[in-house]
Amino acid sequence: MKKETALLGTALFLFSLPLFPIESLLRIGGMEGFRSIGDSSGVRVRSLPEGGSELTLRDLQQGVEASTDLYLSFDSPSLEDATGNWIVQTSTVQVVDTNRARGNGSGAFFPESRLQLLPRRDTFLSSGLFEGGFTIQFWLYPSTLGEGEGVFVYRKPPSRKQEYQEVSCRISGRTLVWSFVNFFQGPQGKRIDISLRGTTPLVPREWRHHTLRYDASTGMLEYLLDGEPDGVVYATPSGREELVVFYPSTEKSPHVPLLLGEGYNGLLDEFTIFRRYRESIPLKRYSPEGGWFETIPLDLAYHDSRFIKLSPRQILPGTSAVFYYYRTANSLREISKQEWIPLEPEKDLGTKARGRFLQIRAELYPDGSSSHSPRISELLVSYEPKAPPPPPTYVQAIPGDGEVLLRWSRVSDLSVKGYFVYYGWEPGVFKGNDSSLGPSPLKVGNQTELLVTGLTNGKLYYFSISAYDSSEDPLSGRLSATVNARPSRIYRNEHRNKSE
Repeated sequence: MKKETALLGTALFLFSLPLFPIESLLRIGGMEGFRSIGDSSGVRVRSLPEGGSELTLRDLQQGVEASTDLYLSFDSPSLEDATGNWIVQTSTVQVVDTNRARGNGSGAFFPESRLQLLPRRDTFLSSGLFEGGFTIQFWLYPSTLGEGEGVFVYRKPPSRKQEYQEVSCRISGRTLVWSFVNFFQGPQGKRIDISLRGTTPLVPREWRHHTLRYDASTGMLEYLLDGEPDGVVYATPSGREELVVFYPSTEKSPHVPLLLGEGYNGLLDEFTIFRRYRESIPLKRYSPEGGWFETIPLDLAYHDSRFIKLSPRQILPGTSAVFYYYRTANSLREISKQEWIPLEPEKDLGTKARGRFLQIRAELYPDGSSSHSPRISELLVSYEPKAPPPPPTYVQAIPGDGEVLLRWSRVSDLSVKGYFVYYGWEPGVFKGNDSSLGPSPLKVGNQTELLVTGLTNGKLYYFSISAYDSSEDPLSGRLSATVNARPSRIYRNEHRNKSE
């Protein structure tokens, strides 16, 4: 009697529902912050008192140039002169970010506050005879406009070489009064005192920009309020324009302090001294050219995911505007090569915007007066991660001598380019590594049968199959039902003949 050997193994069917895309949401900004912002120019992230943050245009600030002698921006609690010419010797001023003219903060002064600076080296106020122009400017927000409140004062005690000198700016009669005592020197060393009073009354709790500038070619000393002339006098013998001009002259002394806010009650911002006459006084809050930002590449989890729409939460004061763009790719190295495509907020982009990685670009522009900025509090990205291909619905495992033959059904999905074979020694744990074909998983291409060789007889193996698609970095879909088989010498590998 001829003995027949049965081919023992398992075969399982898996009935599964198709995977449908589910709309997902990616949040940039809001309580999450703007950590996804990559490159940017001319924009800043501002913390909100109620929590969270918003993205706006960056304020135009004076900054430091070659002629800058002193610059206090009041943007940081650790006050310092950005030029390095002056050192903050004493300060009881508070830096606040809730009310400011420019930048991130302003200096809050109270009658008892004290901000005293000493020159590190020769400065405009300690450089001897100075035959050039100068400009002093700042933003002021007075709380009370009390009589005699000081914005700044420089007092040099008398010495054997020189008389008492003073340069000051104070509030008097609801205007600013600029005083120069023994500061301007003419021919043969003659000195004169000059006082210049503004003509426009100030209003409490209102930011105004103040400039005093001296033109060495004419001796003109001019006071400007918000960039408009508000008082003028000449440093000449007659106080009018003439050929003889008096120049600033101080004793070279590094130990005379400059005191800001003596008895002043209010806010001070962007205090600057220049060693030149400034023709233009830039007061625009924002650059008319605006600013921009780009997000880092945002991972949408799977290749060919669909970018549905962008929903910004923003405020656009007046004629301010924001224009948005996007680009997508299935790899990080490719996304930077793609062109930016304009998009309309809240508009469904259809099926054209696909990729694993997405970048958003925004261009922000101020209103026509450059005084109001767009404010973006949050960007909501709606997208559909592409569903990975489903697994085979049928899998069969046939044991042999040191091997197992696997067969499975073909997945009817046009995106499928091949299959992964997972194997191991425990159900659901596919960490096998003893096959001569390699460790689990085995990438076997677009076929529906595989002979797994080099296995240990007597050991029970578990197998599962998944499909993969054409992505550059393929991620497999769900696993099929698990089948098992135990190789043994009792099998004569009849399956080889049947499969051939």
